[in-house]
Amino acid sequence: MNNSSSEDELKPKTWGGFWDIFGEVLVDLLDIPEGQRVLDIGTGGGSVLYPLSKKIGAPGRVIGVETCDHCVRKTNAEIKRCKIGNSVVHSMDAREADFEDHSFDCVTAGFIGWDDYFDFQTLEYKKPDELMGAICRLLKPKGTFGMSTWLLQEDLDWMYGFLSAQSIECKRNYHVENEKGWKKILSIAGFQNIHGYTRQASFTYDTLYFWWKEMMDYNWPVTGINSDVITESIKAAAFESLQGRLTETGGIPFRRDALFVIAIRQA
Repeated sequence: MNNSSSEDELKPKTWGGFWDIFGEVLVDLLDIPEGQRVLDIGTGGGSVLYPLSKKIGAPGRVIGVETCDHCVRKTNAEIKRCKIGNSVVHSMDAREADFEDHSFDCVTAGFIGWDDYFDFQTLEYKKPDELMGAICRLLKPKGTFGMSTWLLQEDLDWMYGFLSAQSIECKRNYHVENEKGWKKILSIAGFQNIHGYTRQASFTYDTLYFWWKEMMDYNWPVTGINSDVITESIKAAAFESLQGRLTETGGIPFRRDALFVIAIRQA
């Protein structure tokens, strides 16, 4: 009996969907050679970390930091299962990272959001930016910073509109950022060669049930939890409302738009 693993079995399992699509985009935009040492902030399911590990190769090192212990365990288990020797994830808040100063050639931050610190409408800081301060401390002079953020999440927008029409006071569950704001954040922090890129992707959930499960991973009500207000009858009404959008195979497509910004830290 052949016990060797197939190529598919050694492919890391991530959150899939948009996360993988845009994780690949971010890494493709980074001009980093093999052998570099990279810090990935907010690693989550590894959609940025895994393509990074391929790009920097065996001589390099990717260190992920993540505050969700479940994500840390799951992603480290996939790293071990797939025998990815140049990567590891630590349970750690990047703002309190105890790595040596200027110890990374590149820092990435995929979809972690800066709205706690910065108002992207007024283009002004709300409070001191501890996270960018940590990035500047850890990144080498002339090192590369790459980030991604949401411009549009059509599936979440649809759900917000639908639930609001059902008289449910709910949250949008994501914040829209913009290139102008990010250029100001990075200029203040001492970065140069700041370039923004917009990418769109359409992703089809295999079934309405799979899409609904994904939507229920978000907590929608302003007060309480999903089960308090989102009943089976509301679920049935949502499915009925989406019938006209279904593909021939019963999938449900949605679009997401993302902003990517790449910058170089001044010497």
